[in-house]
Amino acid sequence: MRNKKLVALSLVSLMALNVLGCGKNDVTTESSSQAETSKVAESSTVVAEPVDEFAWLNQGTLPLVEEGTEKTLTMAIRMADDSGNPEDTWAYRFIEEAMNIDIDVTKFTNANINEFVALMFADEELPDVVIGANLSAQNLVKYGAQEGQIIDLAPYITEELTPNLYKVYQEHPEYLQAITDSEGHIWSLGYINDPSDRGQVSRAFLNYDWIEEAGLEVPTTIDELLDVLRAFKERGDDIVPVGGVYKSQNPCLYILNAYGYNTTDAKGMSIALRNGKVVLPVADREAYGAYLETMKTMYDEGLINADFYTLDGTTSNALISADKCGFCANAPFVFTTNFNSWWGVQPLTSEYNDEAFWPASQTSVSAGQFVISADCEEIELAMAFADWLFGTYEGGRIRDKEYYNYNLLTSGPATTQTDYLFGVTGFEEDEEGNITYPDFENNTTKYANKTDYLQKEIQLIPFTVLGMAEPTDHSKDPDITSYEQVSDVRKSDDLKDDGELSFRMGLQETVCKNVETGFPKYVYLDAETMEEAANILTVLQEYAAQESAKFVTGARPLSELDIYFDEMERLGALEYVQIYQDYYDSLQ
Repeated sequence: MRNKKLVALSLVSLMALNVLGCGKNDVTTESSSQAETSKVAESSTVVAEPVDEFAWLNQGTLPLVEEGTEKTLTMAIRMADDSGNPEDTWAYRFIEEAMNIDIDVTKFTNANINEFVALMFADEELPDVVIGANLSAQNLVKYGAQEGQIIDLAPYITEELTPNLYKVYQEHPEYLQAITDSEGHIWSLGYINDPSDRGQVSRAFLNYDWIEEAGLEVPTTIDELLDVLRAFKERGDDIVPVGGVYKSQNPCLYILNAYGYNTTDAKGMSIALRNGKVVLPVADREAYGAYLETMKTMYDEGLINADFYTLDGTTSNALISADKCGFCANAPFVFTTNFNSWWGVQPLTSEYNDEAFWPASQTSVSAGQFVISADCEEIELAMAFADWLFGTYEGGRIRDKEYYNYNLLTSGPATTQTDYLFGVTGFEEDEEGNITYPDFENNTTKYANKTDYLQKEIQLIPFTVLGMAEPTDHSKDPDITSYEQVSDVRKSDDLKDDGELSFRMGLQETVCKNVETGFPKYVYLDAETMEEAANILTVLQEYAAQESAKFVTGARPLSELDIYFDEMERLGALEYVQIYQDYYDSLQ
């Protein structure tokens, strides 16, 4: 079986060379077989009409498989922990009836994802398609380039076979680059979200009412932040100015950012950029020590929880819900009804960083969520299925002329889409775009909330796993040009009763205006180098987490910072950073 897979991979690699041509990230419009047909036509006076072996496939339209043709795909799909049987969902019926694809689905969940994926790839027989496994770049290289268990998708991304993906990548080549390794392979697909969606950036909020009551301005430097937090502390002995703890709703990103680290990792354990240079924050001699000094000041003065490194998230979240905190690293409306008191932070500067910026979202393009196994005999069908989720069609929802296929498969049909109801009532939408589900509204005791209803009755593939999201509508965004307008806007009639909109606007008007792209999320090193890097990082992270906590809590004096950095380098920090510096340089 393994030899068969390796042969298949070799064939796919040859196809990739023909299709990708000179540019490793180019999207081609002509397959190698078409090119050969063209050559034959030029050299012969009489040529037989080519047989279209994929005449049964309707790329980009429904049904994907022509009526009268039977095609089957086996799938392993991650579903919600408490979802029901795959066959009982509306999406399962939609795929079989509207797409005309017979599917055989094996369900796995977040609760057993690691064990399931490991056992699945250890088996000799893989399903045709795996969706939602959240495979890391390391595993994609392992299962693809090294073991040949999954195929390179690059040869199949063509204008003819995958018109939706082809169009997306033509318009946004950066999306293609994000999922392409250094050899031009594309081992997986994922979800593409609108980069302008303010809900995707790292979250950081301050209680603006508390700031105004203290007679202070919104902080823009690390020193000003400390003054604001001290004012918060004066509100009472039971106040913990900074909400969140190391393990949950970690607030440290706000402080790391002040020292110039462009990262979305609040613990500083991932490769980042600082002043254009590749660094591992916890091993960076230049500024990480200053960051630890600030954290120790906050710990000593009671500005963060006394049990910051050991407390669980539930206890910490309860403090935010009780309005005992003035900083929150998540959406305020999730924890409190007083969400109008909160607004997004202004990115900070410090003596180590003179430019206010905020790390750009790394969730706009995901990978590792859709792979095709080397055992799949219906590769074109599997690709056409995935491609459909990146497209649109006319009609469906009242407020949209175009309706996104991803939304249809994850949210179900509108009541007006009678051809696609397949046993459900569908959703209703008013002129303002508000959506209600009669099947849920009439059975509220059966479901915990609307999301629970969708996961149990509608979805086969979860939200934000595979497909293309519709663009964010900013048409109703208020025009805020000064700090004085913030209070009026956050307490306006438009936002006072809408916690989610308040949360999104709070980010849009602050951090979103300062985003900078950081280090690439997906790094495809060769298997040997990736394994070496992973082994080094495991040791570095364990030591850094342990010793950083000691420095902050006073268990280890800050005078030993040089000894700490020496030990990090002895454990391989410099070699680890150099691996990623070389990779980053290769992209420039």
